[in-house]
Amino acid sequence: MTEHSNSRSAPPADPRGVALSTQLSILLICLALLTFAATVLVSTSNMRNYLDSQLAQTAQDTANSLGLAISPYVGNDDMTVADTMVSAIFDSGAYLQIRFVDQQKQPLLERQNELKVDGVPVWFLALFPLEPPVMQSEVNDGWRIAGALSVQAHPGYAFKSLWQHTKAVFWTSLLICLLALGAVHVLLWYVLKPLKDIEKLAQHLAEKRFELLNYMPLTKELRAVVRALNHMVSNVKRNFSEMTDRAEQLNQQVYLDPLTGLPNRRALLQSFSSLPQTPAADANRPYLTLIALTSLKQVNDQQGYAAGDQYVEKAAGLLQQQARTQELAQVFRISGSEFAILTQFGEGSASTFQLQLQQTFEIANSEQYPHGFAAVVMAPLQGAEELSSVLARLDGLQARQLNHPAPATQNPAEALINPLSRSHWQEILHEFTRSVVSDTTAGFSDTSLQISKEMAAMFNLEVQPVYQGAQVLYAETFVRFNARGEQLASADVFAMAERLGVSLLLDKALVTYILSQLRGQSGHSFAINLSKSALHDSQFTRWLVNTLDANRAWLPKLVFEVNEQATLGAIASANQFFGALKQAGAAITIERFGASFSSFRYLQGLNIDFIKIDGSYIHALESPDTRFFVETMTQICHGIGIKVIAAQVEHSSQAEICQQLHVDALQGRALHAPVSFLQIADKSDCKFSNNQL
Repeated sequence: MTEHSNSRSAPPADPRGVALSTQLSILLICLALLTFAATVLVSTSNMRNYLDSQLAQTAQDTANSLGLAISPYVGNDDMTVADTMVSAIFDSGAYLQIRFVDQQKQPLLERQNELKVDGVPVWFLALFPLEPPVMQSEVNDGWRIAGALSVQAHPGYAFKSLWQHTKAVFWTSLLICLLALGAVHVLLWYVLKPLKDIEKLAQHLAEKRFELLNYMPLTKELRAVVRALNHMVSNVKRNFSEMTDRAEQLNQQVYLDPLTGLPNRRALLQSFSSLPQTPAADANRPYLTLIALTSLKQVNDQQGYAAGDQYVEKAAGLLQQQARTQELAQVFRISGSEFAILTQFGEGSASTFQLQLQQTFEIANSEQYPHGFAAVVMAPLQGAEELSSVLARLDGLQARQLNHPAPATQNPAEALINPLSRSHWQEILHEFTRSVVSDTTAGFSDTSLQISKEMAAMFNLEVQPVYQGAQVLYAETFVRFNARGEQLASADVFAMAERLGVSLLLDKALVTYILSQLRGQSGHSFAINLSKSALHDSQFTRWLVNTLDANRAWLPKLVFEVNEQATLGAIASANQFFGALKQAGAAITIERFGASFSSFRYLQGLNIDFIKIDGSYIHALESPDTRFFVETMTQICHGIGIKVIAAQVEHSSQAEICQQLHVDALQGRALHAPVSFLQIADKSDCKFSNNQL
């Protein structure tokens, strides 16, 4: 078997990663802030040095000029004139101190101001201090040195000038920085926009959506990347289309009726061969229904073959409409005037289904059909009975019915069956869903996974592993129903739930029960099957996503399996459901893949992880056409990143062929039979026995 890592085909983007645009923006912001701070600091520092030098120069000029002015008056005992001159200069407030001392350093004149600066923050004074030097000048009395005059300029005005300069530089630099950041942001957006589009394109490719980037970026390197990515997407899309066309052509030639588009007799034989040879554990039983168009020959003879074709197409449409009400029903056209329906029922649903068919044909009957619209007979399959013998038995029942018509309410095939009444089913389903009714009425808000003892007694959980090589890829879960001391057929339970309008309640009860049993199981991934009604209900989807999020720490990795027929019913709605669950961390499997004999093109755009090939193909692998069909199916899925699982592998020869066809994983009794969850589960893991192959 082809080995692949146990990882999903389209993992979501890692939320821990940091976008390139964010990294570049942070880098540019840091550089801008660094440049801004450096500009302000350097400019302020330069201005402070300039002011220091100006203060020193002013003090020196004052000392020189004042010294010359007072020199004629310092030799006298009366220093009044000199004192007046010093006071006139000092009182201007521009000086911190003026001091005149004689030769013996004795002060003769002295003026001093307090160092006080108004309008400048204290932190600024401490961060950018101004220290004007004390400048000196000698004062002469004739030819004699009378003393020395010291002058120190007051830094108050300089501090105010420095503060105003710093504020102007700060706001100007900040404005320039913001404008530059805005311009760079626009430039980054323009340059990186193609990169974001490339990322989206790659993600769309991982989600099986083949889209091209319809423009070329200006950056040379990104242009090369876009060309390569567009080329790759085009090749993948072309390969997917070509292989899908081949598969569709083979499908139409081998398995489909050209007039109605329904599966033909060969498809019935293939599906029939995949039925279990032993009774199912959940009391389901396969039934074959034969429908004969009793008036087709007369319509062809009297009204022409075109009218006969319309008769056949009308019957096919009515049968498909009725088959949609059953989860596992398949309609086949096995001859010119005969159709067959293969499905599984419990004893309570078979007669109801036959009665519905008879009533549908009675409504469709008119004078145009002289021998009635159609005759219906149904019979349960008996053990390992061949298809030919079942059809012969049904032909005999049909002949007796035509010769001795029975009332529409009588069902010969179910004469010995005494199904439960509608009121009994209502009581049983109420017991199954009692614990979730109140929450459903309140809007699906309870995510606690609390179950009652009664629910635990009514449901039995079984699991069956899916093997990828010797490793368990995941384990599929099954629920068996017990009511009033006996086991009920799953098909009957789901059919009656749909008929009574409680299918969503049943799905919610089953999912709650299964998740409650899986709490703490971290060793394996587990798969849960969902019905068509759950798949397309937005309220159920929200509840399920919220429940998974609320219990993420205690739940194992989960896979949700949905039927192909349910997916085809509304692909857009199904894809929304898949996307919501993928965001919640779950994987998606489409089961019974190929059973509807439809085109595989619907896979394009579906964000799924696995497909599970219908067992009818696995049981018919001895046929070269089937092997080629399965191989093509596998190649198509691998080409778009979907893993392929073979279901109902019952013999080692089937497993060997699947390995040769590069199927990724296998499931079936040949590897491991379904087993009770309680028998193999411990606190944190399930102990499956080794792969029997």
